[in-house]
Amino acid sequence: MYTQILLKPVNPVECIIQERKSRFTVEVLLDNKPSPVYLNNTGRLTNILVKGRKGYCIPNKTGKLKYRLIAVEKNQYAYLVDTSLQEKAFVEAVKQGHIPWLENCILVKRNYRLNSEVVDYAFNCSGRLVLVELKSAVMELPGGLAGYPDAPTQRGWRQLSALAKYVESGGSGIVVFIAGVPFSTGFKLYCSVDREIKKYVDRAISVGIVFRSVNIFYNPDSNSIILGNSDLPVDLNCYLDDNA
Repeated sequence: MYTQILLKPVNPVECIIQERKSRFTVEVLLDNKPSPVYLNNTGRLTNILVKGRKGYCIPNKTGKLKYRLIAVEKNQYAYLVDTSLQEKAFVEAVKQGHIPWLENCILVKRNYRLNSEVVDYAFNCSGRLVLVELKSAVMELPGGLAGYPDAPTQRGWRQLSALAKYVESGGSGIVVFIAGVPFSTGFKLYCSVDREIKKYVDRAISVGIVFRSVNIFYNPDSNSIILGNSDLPVDLNCYLDDNA
């Protein structure tokens, strides 16, 4: 299967997941000693942060914690859970020309403000400004699908709403789900924890926002963040758990 190396994390070390301590902290074993590490993904990651599973950390350049958790094992590969690395890898994929639906696009601004909300990126695409918002889709659904969201996301509602107003007034907008599941088969909207999200997605579709998904994950053997499918199938019908 085709893959493209995008980034190589600096000085990764293996760790063993113990438990999530808070929204931004996970306890792991490093050199057989319990250690708190930083996590920048605010999703629940329920079936990923499993005690005893191998994780991968890198030195944390900011904050009090020495290490940051970036990935968690899945067979010989790993879920890429670090949102900042997802973002950097996506931008690198665009720069290298691996995202066909962003051909001839140049990044012109990060954290583009839309009134009270902030959208991740503004690209100049052949003279047209295109706003791009990334969403981390690390949750794994049946069939190898990546799902979003895995936790209630009022911030996601607000961003979709702001982007919809922008597109309705004549702008261009894309929402990109970064499927951090190794060799994901596609993306599926997950509604069991946030049924309201469907309303905002439908509104976004109706005004012309484009939804895409890109597969980006971690290969521990080569210490590389790699690009799988750059244009995964996207299904915006709700996936609901049997007991939801």
